[in-house]
Amino acid sequence: MRTLRSPSFWTAMLLTIFAIAPFLKPGYFWAAHDARHDVYFILQYNITWNEGILFPRWSPDWAFGYGYPFFNIYAPGGAFLGTLLYRTLHLSLENAVKATFIVTLLISAWAMWLFVRDWLGERAALVAAVAYVYVPYHLVDVYVRAAMAESLALALLPLSLWAVRRAVRHPGAINILWVALSYAAIHLSSNLVALLFTPVLGLYLLALLCQRYFSVEQRPRLLSFASLRLCVRYLLAPAAGLALGVALAAFFILPALAENKFVNQEQWYGGYYDFHEHFVYFAQLFDPRWGYGISTPGPNDPLSYQLGLALFALAALALWVWWRRSGEHRGEIGFWLLILLGSAWLTTGASTLAWDHVPMVNMAQFPWRYLTLAALSLAILAPVILIVIDGGSEEMGGARSWLVPLILAGLIIFASSRYLNIQTIDPPPGGATLAGLMEFERSSDEMTGMTATAREIAAWSPLADLHIAGVPITSQVDYGLVQANPDLAVDARAHSVTSETVRVWADAPGQRVPFYRQWYPGWTATIMDPDTGRTIQRFALTPEDTRPPYGLLDVPVPQGDSLLRISFEDTPVRKVGKAISLFTIAVLVICLGWGASQNLRGKQKKR
Repeated sequence: MRTLRSPSFWTAMLLTIFAIAPFLKPGYFWAAHDARHDVYFILQYNITWNEGILFPRWSPDWAFGYGYPFFNIYAPGGAFLGTLLYRTLHLSLENAVKATFIVTLLISAWAMWLFVRDWLGERAALVAAVAYVYVPYHLVDVYVRAAMAESLALALLPLSLWAVRRAVRHPGAINILWVALSYAAIHLSSNLVALLFTPVLGLYLLALLCQRYFSVEQRPRLLSFASLRLCVRYLLAPAAGLALGVALAAFFILPALAENKFVNQEQWYGGYYDFHEHFVYFAQLFDPRWGYGISTPGPNDPLSYQLGLALFALAALALWVWWRRSGEHRGEIGFWLLILLGSAWLTTGASTLAWDHVPMVNMAQFPWRYLTLAALSLAILAPVILIVIDGGSEEMGGARSWLVPLILAGLIIFASSRYLNIQTIDPPPGGATLAGLMEFERSSDEMTGMTATAREIAAWSPLADLHIAGVPITSQVDYGLVQANPDLAVDARAHSVTSETVRVWADAPGQRVPFYRQWYPGWTATIMDPDTGRTIQRFALTPEDTRPPYGLLDVPVPQGDSLLRISFEDTPVRKVGKAISLFTIAVLVICLGWGASQNLRGKQKKR
């Protein structure tokens, strides 16, 4: 409630209007890098949601209708939020994407305000919140790249920092809960951002522990048992929160880690995605040019990688404050200066050795993704100069005390004002429909992901022809192959995005029913009695149950008359992940109840 009573908070939220305004214009930014992807993410998510699947793993119309386990290996948070807005606000798919970006910008301002207020006070929080919304890389993310998942994750980073800081300084059930929820939300928003941010969060926790230890009066001697016990005491709450966060998101994290080997990895990391071709030139970090193209090799890349001259100047002033002044904030200022320098270095060719040899570094795909951490650091450092101007005071002052923060916020917005624009163009062929998705896959070679059993990348399919013609898909049996087989007859009975039931007549042993569905762990076949529906046989489909060149399902059936149902079900690792997540929810509810009861007892004692 303190947040809602703060003029600083409402001012920060109000000042996001200039970043939100481009999304309120008519039209849609179809030419942005992932703008069409975003529309089709929500389209696919909504199709599965209509069948009662809240957190889908299978995207039925990827790869020209052969399907792909996209949401099993790619964090679903952005698509979930977009689909929720689409359904609850009755928006068009395009407006649902725009609404999602608006929400992420508002969350960004709130989360950064919350974190910096806890560290430097209300006035600094206003400056940092504005800086985080208008830092150039953030604007590139939403206007140029249209990276819905990354934008949501970017918004949540300060919230996780705030929660960890609170848990170190004020251990308790509520703060542990905040750590768990915020860290889980990052993992469920973007795999890549979670990967980049986790080492930074771990180092920040270590820095907070050191700062806390050395700020304690009469602290025990270093490297003694008492000092170890003190460090463990400060570590326990945030570490428990982070562990619970991983456990809370285990239903996604475990399958994503264990089952990503079953997709074609070359489509994710080979060819265009070779990081050696995408290093940022040092001059580009300060180049104010702004473009809407994609990342290309060379110094004339149309994509902007600038840090922002105004924010870089404020970071330089933060360095001066760190150098000239001592005090409780010095350690954290130094930490974020190091993160800024390290993340900027990782974008350049000077870090090639690290990309080639340090584990996990190259998982970012593109070096410029480390600008995510640079943007975070720049926003946190932006208000540090207020420590000098305010004399280190964190208390609310009169109207004059707000003049400098408002000037800084205005300067930051003005410096980015020329970039507050999106390119709206006419819809492409098919628009926001399944026919449009097929045209997009064919014209761009995007969203054509294949699984590990495929020998070739699909370029079209009979299902795509049906989508283009506007004909609903009622069966994914390959009837062309069935009709060419005199010993096999198949009659479709029921069809959904993750299952299909057919009646089969096989006049000879060794017959197989061909489907237009890619194999992936989880596809299961059930043979049933056609009269009673009794299960006769049930077995998981394997790579051997596929046919070339696309690795499509080729399901063995017994001789005679039978019912066959194929269904995409949870594998053991998915079941374990779900069980861990459900157990963690129960633990968090208990923690929350215990924390509430402790607060109630404390209030009763005071009375």
